[in-house]
Amino acid sequence: MQWLKHVTVDLITTIVIAIVVFLDETEVLEYVLYTYTVLMVLARSFTLFSSDFRQITRKKVSQAPDWIYHTLYALNVLFLAWGAFFLTAAAWVFIWGVAAYISHRKEL
Repeated sequence: MQWLKHVTVDLITTIVIAIVVFLDETEVLEYVLYTYTVLMVLARSFTLFSSDFRQITRKKVSQAPDWIYHTLYALNVLFLAWGAFFLTAAAWVFIWGVAAYISHRKEL
């Protein structure tokens, strides 16, 4: 359970997405979600295209199993698609895809 602290932000993100999608009174959280999504897309883009940035992130190795991240990202995409946040869902598909690609490249 030591890895739980490594996925705390991802768990909180999934909870915020669920609140935004399933509750109506969450306009402030929508902006938080949009801002965080843009920041994640930028970070994943830097990770994808910059080997220097990849070296920096590689030093902060998470001990959490990959299936945890895949599950959380899948929930994020499903929740956003369910709530008709299609552009944001597409951004999370990108985030998820780049994370899977980088993870796969580390294993090689």
